[in-house]
Amino acid sequence: MRNDFDWNNEGEERDTSELISRFEKMLADEEYFFFDVDELEMIIDFYLDIQKTDLSAKALEFAKTQHPTCTSFRIREARQMAYENHYYEALEKLVQMELIEQANEDIYMVKGEIYSMMNKHDLAIQEYKKALEISDQPEELYVTIAFEYENMNDYEHAISSLKQALDINPDSFTLIHEIAFFYEMTGKEAEGIDFFLDFLDKKPYSKEAWFNLGIFYNSIDLYEKAVESYEFAIAIDETFSSAYFNLANSYSNLGQYRKSIACYRETFKYEDEDALTNYYIGESYENLGELNQALKSYKHALELDPTLAEAFIGLGRIYLLEAKMDLAIHFVEEAVKLAPNNNDFRYELGLLFLKMGHFEPAEEHFGKIVESDNNYVGAWLNLSLAIERQGRVDEAIQIIEKALSFNDDSPDLWFRLAGYLYTSGKIQQAYVFIEKALGMDAGRYTELLAYLPGLESESRFIELLEIYNKSE
Repeated sequence: MRNDFDWNNEGEERDTSELISRFEKMLADEEYFFFDVDELEMIIDFYLDIQKTDLSAKALEFAKTQHPTCTSFRIREARQMAYENHYYEALEKLVQMELIEQANEDIYMVKGEIYSMMNKHDLAIQEYKKALEISDQPEELYVTIAFEYENMNDYEHAISSLKQALDINPDSFTLIHEIAFFYEMTGKEAEGIDFFLDFLDKKPYSKEAWFNLGIFYNSIDLYEKAVESYEFAIAIDETFSSAYFNLANSYSNLGQYRKSIACYRETFKYEDEDALTNYYIGESYENLGELNQALKSYKHALELDPTLAEAFIGLGRIYLLEAKMDLAIHFVEEAVKLAPNNNDFRYELGLLFLKMGHFEPAEEHFGKIVESDNNYVGAWLNLSLAIERQGRVDEAIQIIEKALSFNDDSPDLWFRLAGYLYTSGKIQQAYVFIEKALGMDAGRYTELLAYLPGLESESRFIELLEIYNKSE
């Protein structure tokens, strides 16, 4: 959220750029033009908002010359002082004004702004609430107060303030999305659903509310309900392209890929065709097993945006399925070049090198992943495997031990450690860790068998497996 209080909201809208041009021409030519109070307020606020304090200071001096009795320029002078980091002097000036003009909303607004700049958000809220008592624009103030609560990480009160703003303007899609954002950010999806259901009882034709309700249903895997919500949004506005896009995602989550493709394509009727949507279309075709169509969609995505790394990953997957390994590696490498910090892309590249038996580059890529993310268990496992495949079993054991120092709750790592110890001839020690891993999650034993398939027929292992399966 931003602090969206707008100091230029009084009177009719004016052409700010024209005013600025007139003022700067006057300064450059050293001439004298007349500006009324509203115009000078807009000029001063413009410069303060973009933090050109040298020009705002000149505008203030000129304004006080033309309109020496105008209170609003004294208030803006306090803003100027604050923007020059003279916070306490600015507040003192405003306190003196407050003694004379207790009903001046702008005084409290500027005090609140200054306290916010000082990171004293609780004091800012107090001032904004004073302004709220006399304001004829309470909606904006509630939003401003919500911003201060957000800065304090007090999301419950932030939501409450936004709801009060929404009570005033229930048709504001911005407020609806902000409330949804806070519920999502705080992980309170269930409360978000309750809020939007209640809101829709009062405003059943709010497409934004239906849309956000769909997002919440989707986030807790209630895809059928999400579909229903998006369909209501589209029934209200058949040009609602974002609703078609999200509806397509929900259909995809339900495995209804034909419907997802149709909905993705529907977005192109109402907005420009984009690369990412074509990528998702390709993904849907890939899930249907229609690889040629998937290839076409991924390639078309890259025609629209040659920097879309996801489309290169998609091409890599297709060529992997077609056993065209060199092409698969080429395209995944392109994705990694475009997004070098995306560990999932790098992981895919490492897996391809493992499959090809190119263990050194695999080791390099998995190594880079764990350097940046100590909790990427799959990368630790495959880093150790790439090392083990080069005959460095002791080093592979050390890698798993290091991984466990960050992820000792991972049964997969304990199973792999047991596997390496077993192949090193340390059978007894291996079984200690096999038991430990079985005790954590017996169902994960298949990870061990993937590395040591022969263990499946060993009686000692079978007996342990039966014991731990019964205990679950």
